[in-house]
Amino acid sequence: MTNSRLLLDIDDALVSDSSPARTDGRGLDYERCARLHNYLVAYGWMAHHQRSADDLDELLACPTFFERQRDDSEVLRQRLDAGLISYLDSIIMPDTGISYWVENVEVIPADELFFIEENGLYDKERFVILYGSWFEHGGHRVGLVYDQQRHQVAMTLYQENIDSVSPVEEHLDMWFPLETMLTNWIYMLRIGKVAAGPERVSNDEEPEAADQLGPWMWQPYSLAQVDSTVAAIEKLSAAIEARMPSGSLLPVLHDTPLLTHADLDAASVPKNCFIRSVLTKVKTPRFKHIASGLEVPHDAARFIARQ
Repeated sequence: MTNSRLLLDIDDALVSDSSPARTDGRGLDYERCARLHNYLVAYGWMAHHQRSADDLDELLACPTFFERQRDDSEVLRQRLDAGLISYLDSIIMPDTGISYWVENVEVIPADELFFIEENGLYDKERFVILYGSWFEHGGHRVGLVYDQQRHQVAMTLYQENIDSVSPVEEHLDMWFPLETMLTNWIYMLRIGKVAAGPERVSNDEEPEAADQLGPWMWQPYSLAQVDSTVAAIEKLSAAIEARMPSGSLLPVLHDTPLLTHADLDAASVPKNCFIRSVLTKVKTPRFKHIASGLEVPHDAARFIARQ
């Protein structure tokens, strides 16, 4: 188990272009994955219980997967890949859910769910449900499935969508190294698409802005998504304007937003929504059509009348 002060220091473990996931077939990169898992557990635990990093020693004192009282621990060890066993010996067990998509560390053999797949492993199941999905997601729960033969994972929240990841050879784009999946969950936190906090009490006067499972809240959108969308639109606009004759460009004032909040109020656009945030931040293009049949709403009154 790691030092509590290092639990939140995981930037060098995140998957990136300069630090790609393991794809050499040497098995699960369990040390890297354990750091990412433990970061998520610590992040959710601190947010849910309103604790600080100084309290993380308490979290580290919790029993690991095989230290918990289980009648099947020794039998289960014999059915798991060595890298997966090392991973389970290195991770902190979550008490509030590991992410918005999955709740607990399950470790349930699942070959019967993937009965059409060939198993080249001796005396071991090929597929294991590593994390179980939240009951609230509905359906016959599954979760994050680990392929012990290929050392990759796929997200299938419930049995009804297993055919989106199997047969594996026909759905390779749906299977990823575990460190890639964990990095994606952390990325969602960092851009604000997922947030974490104590359990909220909703009321009719203040409706919830996001769905919450344990400490994890799914946000309708994030400011980072707004900014990246605005940047992409303005990059496209600049590319189009650069290819137009200068005399054909519309006389638009620099930094004028495409529409104002007053325009969107008149058009009955919701107060807090993604499209309002984008339209009031993006600069007005200096052309009439962004593509064939797609008109830029330069005339606010006409835009309002069309809603």
